[in-house]
Amino acid sequence: MPPGFLCVFAEPGQQVTLDEFQDWYNSEHVPLRLNHLPSFLSGARYSASDSQIPSWIALYDIDDTSTFQHESYTRLRANRSPRESALVQRLEILDRRTCQYAYDSGESSLSSSLKYENPTPVLLTLGLNLLEGTIDDWASNVKRVDGWVRTRAFLCIDSLKTGLGIPAGPEAQKVPKYLVVLEFTSASLFDHQSVKDILTAPGIEEVRTWELYRAYPCVAQGNLPA
Repeated sequence: MPPGFLCVFAEPGQQVTLDEFQDWYNSEHVPLRLNHLPSFLSGARYSASDSQIPSWIALYDIDDTSTFQHESYTRLRANRSPRESALVQRLEILDRRTCQYAYDSGESSLSSSLKYENPTPVLLTLGLNLLEGTIDDWASNVKRVDGWVRTRAFLCIDSLKTGLGIPAGPEAQKVPKYLVVLEFTSASLFDHQSVKDILTAPGIEEVRTWELYRAYPCVAQGNLPA
């Protein structure tokens, strides 16, 4: 099975305070995955730097897409704590997308991407409905940008949007076929012409920019605190 990737967009909304949202994520939701499941290779959360919503994104590298069906993972959602169950029902947006690798420019010496040590400080994410040839062209152009770290594209294999702010019906559940994550060392690089050229390509939607909130230690990296 190919490597997997999990992306979760979230917006606390009016019914969940930011402090409550952060405490839940940091003390319960993330540790249940990263502290116990070796299949979760890394995990980091970013806050929106573009004033759009959802205002939070959580990203996880997964060893294998079979993890998404494994009991060790599925039971976490099936057996939520009373606290998590109540909080999730009050969120404005929870947009969960499970993915598999479609393209990777390769790791960089500039950062560890989503790992605890030296994570990437800023991201540009976008949705894409056309892939063939497009990512290769982007990669060659963006590689010339001093401060570009990595470009990855992921095929969305499953998705679910829930929350008080999600309308009923199938239209609201639609997501782009691919999620593209571009990593940079500085947000100033979003204004570079090579980056701007990407955003005018056909099939682009959901363009977002993010800044690092926190990368987490995990059992897979062997760096959990004693």
